[in-house]
Parts: sequence; C-alpha cells; structure tokens
Amino acid sequence: MKNRTFLAIAAMAACWLAMAGDASAQSLRAKFSFEGTANCTNPAISGFPIHGEGTGVLSTDRSAKLDLNSNIEGPVTINAKLGAKASDAPGGSASLRVAGRHTLRAVRNYPNNSIIIDLTVVGNSCSMKVVNVLKPGKREYTFYTGGGGFAYCSAPRITRTECSSF
Repeated sequence: MKNRTFLAIAAMAACWLAMAGDASAQSLRAKFSFEGTANCTNPAISGFPIHGEGTGVLSTDRSAKLDLNSNIEGPVTINAKLGAKASDAPGGSASLRVAGRHTLRAVRNYPNNSIIIDLTVVGNSCSMKVVNVLKPGKREYTFYTGGGGFAYCSAPRITRTECSSF
C-alpha cells in the first residue's frame, strides 16, 4: 500500500534520465499515477482499491522532492537522493539506483517484503514495471498504513501505472 511513495520516487527518477542529456536543464518536473487492488487478512479486506498520484522535482544535483496523495495515507512529501544509501521510510526503507543505460530501479523494503520498481525511459517514453518479492521464510506481504500500523496482505496487484514529464 506504500507502493505510491516508491512509484512516485521511481517515476521522478525515470523522467530525470530522459533529461540527462540536456546540460542546461536545472530540474525536471514529473507527474505520475497508479492504481491496483489488495487482498488483506489483517485488516480483513478483499479487492481494496489502491490509487495514488502526485508530482515531483528531480534536480541535477540528484536531489528529489515528491508530493504524493493516495487513498491509503493521504498527502505525503518525500525527500530523496538518487544513489544514496537506503533511507529510513515509514515502516522500512527506500533507495534509488541506476539499473542500466535507460533503467532506474527503486526499492522499497518492508519487514516481510520488498517492492522493486524498474523505470525505463527511452526518448520521451516512460514505462514502469512493479514486482513484489517476499523475503525468505515470509508468507504475507506487509505494508505500512500510516499511524504506525501494518496491513498483512497477499501480493498487491498493480493494474495501471503512468508517468510523464511536464
């Protein structure tokens, strides 16, 4: 459910890769959105709709600021640094890495699982791939729900992602 934070950071970084060849650019503004569903045992919920959207700025000094809004946590502002050591995030940690010539990888770690988002940018095209991975010995995914709590769920299903620069 905290996918939106991670998707937001990743979407911003992907758009930054697209502008990397323009030395005159001081920052890049991006907007993003995603949708999905989650089935959870605690709280007991089936087919819970997930929606998030936001905007952000990624500067040439590799700093990023993201403003997010989702139906899980409401409005949130995230500050990050591309390539920095994983930083603390509510209920876990998050990091950004370059994973190839046109691909950026964002990793969001929770107690039981990681969400890995690969963003590929070629020209003005931006695409996202989201994979949820359980840690060894774990059977349920955990997601921070705000207020210090966690939801225990099966793998969330992401049904739509979108990213673009503006």
